[in-house]
Amino acid sequence: MATLLDEVTINGMRLRNRLALPPVTTNYGSPEGLVTDDNLQFYRERSRDVGLVIVEAASVRDDGRIFSGSLGLWENGQVTGMARLADTIKKSGAAAVVQLNHAGARSFPGGGSMPGASPSGFAFRPDVEAFAMSSEQIEGMVSDFADAAGRAADAGFDGVEIHGAHLYLISQFLSPLTNQRNDRYGGDAEARATLALEVVKSARERLGSGYPILFRLNAVEKVEGGQTVEDALAVSRILAQAGVDALHVSVIPQASWQEVEGRRFLAPASAFSKEEPAGANIPLVAGIKEATGLTVIGVGKLGGGAVAAESVDKSLTDVVAIGRQMIVDPDSAGKILAGKDGEIIRCEECMACFGSIRKGEPLTCKVNKNLP
Repeated sequence: MATLLDEVTINGMRLRNRLALPPVTTNYGSPEGLVTDDNLQFYRERSRDVGLVIVEAASVRDDGRIFSGSLGLWENGQVTGMARLADTIKKSGAAAVVQLNHAGARSFPGGGSMPGASPSGFAFRPDVEAFAMSSEQIEGMVSDFADAAGRAADAGFDGVEIHGAHLYLISQFLSPLTNQRNDRYGGDAEARATLALEVVKSARERLGSGYPILFRLNAVEKVEGGQTVEDALAVSRILAQAGVDALHVSVIPQASWQEVEGRRFLAPASAFSKEEPAGANIPLVAGIKEATGLTVIGVGKLGGGAVAAESVDKSLTDVVAIGRQMIVDPDSAGKILAGKDGEIIRCEECMACFGSIRKGEPLTCKVNKNLP
């Protein structure tokens, strides 16, 4: 049986243990998508003990940022700062992966031609006009992902993660709720995975067979008409056949319909509520692991240690990602690995972190006042 202390290898990328820092949106980047000292400090403090750090979503286009302070890999001038970030993480002993994303119709409205890009014009913000992408625009987006992947490798990252979760652009194509297309990019789960598949294949062609590619997807979307568990299993098998090396399994645990000035839009959430038990997502993670045979990363209220250890011990997941708890206490991973759970400064699940980000402000925490 595996333990959290055991090493694991993903297409040649060695993780010294089974704990990971997932992509935590900080909004600490510059308006140009550049790495700042605050980014470096945040990741330096959280790379000390984990086996893997997945850097927050870096946009593949200027007009695909989640927030104004999102990092970017849409131009070569961003590589130098990203190289500093990758080096900072690796000097602490963790493997460094960066997540690549375009937020689609969830993008920050900062200009450009594609903030409202979507499969079918489904709205996620009152201040962004969603539109259905043309085939030519989709093909251009595939190239943008491949170019960003190449820059990530140039920056020295050990791998990349394609963001296909949380109802950003690729996830919008995967979801039957938001993808109503009648061309080759729409239809059943396999057809809706066409964009994801083309992005993976294009990135693989750019990076070569020996470079780790991870993919983050929703195991389920808990909103009427959203992606089902069966959909996620079908997509997972397709991605495995396409050469994805590991799947990072998340979920949309809740979503609400809102209206502003007559404009109705969907506001999804990616964090489990306080009422959900620790590890609520792990059974879904285990199902995808069994269906694909790939290395899987589980996430969702696993910062307490006991459920994380049990999930790995029972082979329900291979790697455990701890997000909010690592915002509160950067030493949480080290304490878990040392069997000192009682010393962890606990996350109160107050959602102040998400609240600050939603306002377009840098990440803050009610408990940890020492964030940059």
